[in-house]
Amino acid sequence: MHTIADVTIEVSSATRGGARDAIECLTAAFHDYPETVHLLPDERDRERVLPRYLGSDVRDALAHGLVHVARIDGVIVGAAAWLVPGAYPVGLGRQLAEAVSLAPIAPWGMRALAEARRGQAANRAAHRRFPPHHWLRVIGVGPAHQGRGVGAALLGAGLARADRKGAGAFLFTATEANAGWYQTFGFEIADQYRPTPTWPTTWAMWRPPSGPGS
Repeated sequence: MHTIADVTIEVSSATRGGARDAIECLTAAFHDYPETVHLLPDERDRERVLPRYLGSDVRDALAHGLVHVARIDGVIVGAAAWLVPGAYPVGLGRQLAEAVSLAPIAPWGMRALAEARRGQAANRAAHRRFPPHHWLRVIGVGPAHQGRGVGAALLGAGLARADRKGAGAFLFTATEANAGWYQTFGFEIADQYRPTPTWPTTWAMWRPPSGPGS
């Protein structure tokens, strides 16, 4: 429980029953994100593809990592999905499950698929340099609740778990402002690059292990 500027934020582990609301928050948060716009410049394609793509990430993290949700007055206003050591790289079986879940959006998402795969390959190269860690796959707060401390509460919950395990934490972001915000939580810029020639600049960020097990 966090109280910031008279707003009480409750962070808890998500269940499959709360996944829908978490996905809705993430979809709204990432609608205008640089990577989203790069891959899905057409607004109608974005509306079709993004919820299912983010839903695939959330469901995978529910099964192989953890998902936190933040509530204000009982309503989910943000979410964060993490993969834990041993849950990545994503194996063939999970890749196939993801492909099946994304099949309904193939007519609109296929144009972005090749570019997305190239970007993912470049990101994996930056990712694999680090020892086993907790990977922040996605975090987002609904636009109406941004700037109220919800993101800090969500991120803090995930980092506290990594600290209890003595594990580092890793993430990617595609905005300089986000990179600066993550630095206030102890992340360091490990690399800055473009995954493909046309991809937005990406910051790979690493937070060294902390806590009793480090």
